[in-house]
Amino acid sequence: MRDRSSLIRQVGRKKSRRSGSSHWRGGLIFLLLIGGLLLSTGCLLQNVSQRFGAKDSQVEPYQLSTEQSALVSELGYPDSFVLLFYEEEAVDGSLQMVRLETWDYYSEGESYTFVNGDLDSRDSLDVGALGSLAALPYVPEQFAANMSRDDVLVAAGVEDFIEVPLEDEYLDNSDLYYADSLSFGLMDGELRYLEALALVEE
Repeated sequence: MRDRSSLIRQVGRKKSRRSGSSHWRGGLIFLLLIGGLLLSTGCLLQNVSQRFGAKDSQVEPYQLSTEQSALVSELGYPDSFVLLFYEEEAVDGSLQMVRLETWDYYSEGESYTFVNGDLDSRDSLDVGALGSLAALPYVPEQFAANMSRDDVLVAAGVEDFIEVPLEDEYLDNSDLYYADSLSFGLMDGELRYLEALALVEE
């Protein structure tokens, strides 16, 4: 039986970040904080679990980069991971979508951050003694930028979830979703944040 109260999250780690749209990242960090607050206060209990009808996703799955594939070959898939998608101005002035990923390996005590598939930083994790981790049912390449809510649910194989609309004063046209070991946020109907959560088995 997995204990949700033993959710593993490393907060406040210093990681290097490339300069870019602080508005997008600031908004996504706010999504994380609001979600944690709702979970900790029990506000989500007022929401009704919804049922989702399966359909085919219209978005191509993400392809791991050479560096990411090498890491999977060496250590396997991460125990948990976070994906952030935001727009950043390119050299030519156009906007490009950035995929920022953090892969955590608790048993190895290491965290890897990738920007568009390129390794950006490798950091130490200090989470203390851990019990056995439940197998994570998700992998990073299941999810891609611009996925809709239904695309994410299809990719994850999720049917039961909770939806939490955010007030526009916090973040315009945004919603948070919670499912088994998974949370994700959409802006304007497109995926901008996703976290696959590691849980400790009792």
